[in-house]
Amino acid sequence: MRRVARLSFLACCALLSATAAARAQTGEALKTTPVPTTPVRDGFTLAAVGDLIYLRPMLATIERQSPDMVKILREADVTFGNFETSVFQPRRFKGSPQAESGGAWLLADPAVPRDLAKMGFDIVSHANNHVTDWGVEGLYETLDGLDEAGLVHSGSGRTLSAARAPAYLDTPAGRIGLVSASSSFTPMSRAADPLGEIPGRGGVNALRTAQTRLVSPADLAVLARLSGTTGGAPVRFGGLRYRAGDQTGVTYEIDPADERANALAVRQARQNGNFAIFSLHNHEAGATSEQPGDFAVAIAHKAIDEGADAFIGHGPHLLRGIEIYKGKPIFYSLGNFAMMNNSLDAVPPDMYDQYGVAPGSTTTPELLQARNARSFADRRLYESVIAVSRYRNGRLSEIRLYPIDLGVKAAGVARGVPKLADAEVGGAILGRVQRLSMPFGTAISIENGIGIIRITPDTAG
Repeated sequence: MRRVARLSFLACCALLSATAAARAQTGEALKTTPVPTTPVRDGFTLAAVGDLIYLRPMLATIERQSPDMVKILREADVTFGNFETSVFQPRRFKGSPQAESGGAWLLADPAVPRDLAKMGFDIVSHANNHVTDWGVEGLYETLDGLDEAGLVHSGSGRTLSAARAPAYLDTPAGRIGLVSASSSFTPMSRAADPLGEIPGRGGVNALRTAQTRLVSPADLAVLARLSGTTGGAPVRFGGLRYRAGDQTGVTYEIDPADERANALAVRQARQNGNFAIFSLHNHEAGATSEQPGDFAVAIAHKAIDEGADAFIGHGPHLLRGIEIYKGKPIFYSLGNFAMMNNSLDAVPPDMYDQYGVAPGSTTTPELLQARNARSFADRRLYESVIAVSRYRNGRLSEIRLYPIDLGVKAAGVARGVPKLADAEVGGAILGRVQRLSMPFGTAISIENGIGIIRITPDTAG
């Protein structure tokens, strides 16, 4: 009897497979249907900040110097940031620093994830250019550290599918889905899926882009002649791609496969939750540019079209504008929340090589001070905001921008540690966000030292 039942079951499976194959050949494959979704609870608040280059436990100090700032983070239903460092205990570490880093070999105290959780952070992106500073071994240790602290994270993983998959945070206000990607990454840090007998590779959910430099038609003609190019634009010269444009600058094209896969992940995050966030780490179009790359605008709109309720950008370490698109917030860059890159106690010899200094000839703080004076002197890197979005009946109703000062006038280890800004620094920060948001049609009023965006039918888009 059992054998007969087994044969009947296999026969049914074969019939179903044959039917499915026949339907696929005739265009009758399964058609997707809309998935019903429900919004988050009325009154839901999302607090968002930019990069967390947070390398040592500082909660006690931060609570003492800026308790009101900590209160903002803790009172939100969900608080988000970009975790831009590795976490492990060096003397127990089985890996090694890689020959290529994201610019520096960032390493935080193992207690840092727990410190951030106690500060109020709930969910973080881990998609950025520092994911594999310490190889996949450092990545895996970091993921374990985030898990142990209870910080929900997305954007990196042991395979590309894992790095790209939504992560979920269940809260009393609803289920929050997060998809995180990075368009700025080292070549070795892109994750990959297994194929056949080939294992997968741990790394980041990379959003690849192709850069084209825009030049005048006359300059393009010169480049074409020098490179021997015929047949029109684009022209490749010196390893770069050029084409003619009305204005000089840089334009980017998103890899179609990466765009489709991330759009699918965003759609799933919204379908399986009550609120979806798409987070993008991007340095383009240059670390000193206050304007986002054109592709960032395109992918932000695409993410919202696919179901994202908020787009949160970070990466250039400075603020960029805010757009309200279809009633959803787009933060093109929220700058830094912590910038403790001067707090490393030890660095690989590769970092000394970068600056032509022999290990043992200077202290690590002296090396970092010289580096930061050259590369991180711009005060805008130490001025940012906490953006708190409030929702009514499932719709964005208001965004409050609380200016923060990461030690604009501080020195040494005090620099890079956040606090609420005073009237002078805060006014300058909000004035800049006001100016940068105007081209996107976003009006920001400044009331009692806080920037306020009120969503009306006109601003909802």
